[in-house]
Amino acid sequence: APLTAKCGCFSTDPLSTNEHADFEGRFPEGTEIEVSFQFLTFYAEIRFVLCWTGAFGSSIGAMWRPNKSGHTTYTKIKPFDKPTCPAKFFSSAPSSSVQNTRNPSRSSVVNTDHMEDEIRRWIAQKRFEFERKGESPGDDEMPEVPALIFDIDGVFKMGGRYADFGAEALRKVIEAGLPYVLMTNGGGGRTEDEYAAEINSKLYSVEQNKLTKKRIDYVGEDQMVLSYTPFNTDFDHLKDKSVLVVGSPRCEDLAKHYGFKKAMHLTRYSCKHPLMNPFGPSGCEKDDCVVETGPEVWDENFEAVLVFTDPSNFFEGIQLITDVLLSSRPGEVEFEPDRRIPVVFSNPDLLWKTQYPHARFGQGAFRLSLEACYRARLEQLGLRPEEVEERLGDFVQYGKPEITQFSHSRRAAMKQANDMGVKISHYYMVGDNPLSDIQGAVNMNELAERKGTEGWSGMLVKTGIYREGEDTKGAEVITENVLDAVEHVLQTHSDDIEHSKRHRDLKKRYATS
Repeated sequence: APLTAKCGCFSTDPLSTNEHADFEGRFPEGTEIEVSFQFLTFYAEIRFVLCWTGAFGSSIGAMWRPNKSGHTTYTKIKPFDKPTCPAKFFSSAPSSSVQNTRNPSRSSVVNTDHMEDEIRRWIAQKRFEFERKGESPGDDEMPEVPALIFDIDGVFKMGGRYADFGAEALRKVIEAGLPYVLMTNGGGGRTEDEYAAEINSKLYSVEQNKLTKKRIDYVGEDQMVLSYTPFNTDFDHLKDKSVLVVGSPRCEDLAKHYGFKKAMHLTRYSCKHPLMNPFGPSGCEKDDCVVETGPEVWDENFEAVLVFTDPSNFFEGIQLITDVLLSSRPGEVEFEPDRRIPVVFSNPDLLWKTQYPHARFGQGAFRLSLEACYRARLEQLGLRPEEVEERLGDFVQYGKPEITQFSHSRRAAMKQANDMGVKISHYYMVGDNPLSDIQGAVNMNELAERKGTEGWSGMLVKTGIYREGEDTKGAEVITENVLDAVEHVLQTHSDDIEHSKRHRDLKKRYATS
């Protein structure tokens, strides 16, 4: 409900002399008026100040802020009985003054030049008092905006070639003040910080060819969710254990960066036990020559296999992982019936987009190959079908479209939104792969409907492996590229984004006052 008060003086931003004269001409002192004090937050810039008393005294009648129901209904904080608007706000000889046109004998003057500064300082003091109490008035009024989760391969880049429209798309998202995360089923063994630095360099390079703009960081380390990022948080119980690392050569350093102290790369394991792989680097059989080996020590006793990226040598990966699953000492014991350890895959994609015109096999193809060979080997060892299926249950899958992977991206987006002072109203997954990107968004939306949380939508772009006419797996929007997808989101949520910008600008203006 608006405040009813007897009018004295009125100032806004401040009003010009003519505006003051017009206001007082229509509302002479003593007139009862209704005024809504429009505060976006408790500390926002004062838009209206109402002062009254018989001698143009010194109290702010009340302060108001919006409640949860919107920005047109206001909740009264508390009227102040004692004078809180110092008398020095008012002067008989101001640089900008207003004469009461209805009562010229009355010295109705307001120093509009320094009144606003004094009120800002008063608000700063009140804010300090609230913060000392551990309270945060206005936090429940944070504006709501959408968040975007982007795939990388097939969206921003094709192999090592980055698209110029990708840089423009992220710049628009940043300017709109939206939380966003880059989530990929790849990573190549880089750390999140290394991959973010590469993307920033590549995108600025392609954007610089078209535009002369200030260099920015398009993405930070905390906005990167790589296929293996969850390994860093979900497997703390293995960080003091011996684990076999599969993937590009730098994955062993990555594993140790994550805290896996006893990580050993597949290639190093193969070099330590050279007879496990019967083929040499050239593909020729090692039995064509004599391989001299001394007494071997089989003391690794791996407790898990972590597949960070696709192994470059599928055969070596299949052979050695199968051996490790069957025995803790493969060179001494072929099969230990009681041995059970997990194999964790970071990426289920059968296909992915490179610079080659057609899709290439990904880590999903490696899993299928390993699973088929491991199954055949177990059957050859005489295990019953139910025992075989039980052991295949030790294969653990991460990466899109798994709920676990999407949950990591959601947490990253929520953290960013909290730092920005906004709430997320809806999530958009922008990708090129219906089976991973869109299916994952559909899975998350179904989960959100059950839990009553923010919904998800899948947006499919045509710059990757998707081809016109294929099953979209429930994509709500199909666009030519990521820039079109971003513009669609900006247009759909234009009102919320504009409100968020105003809110952000007010907070900046307050912070600098």
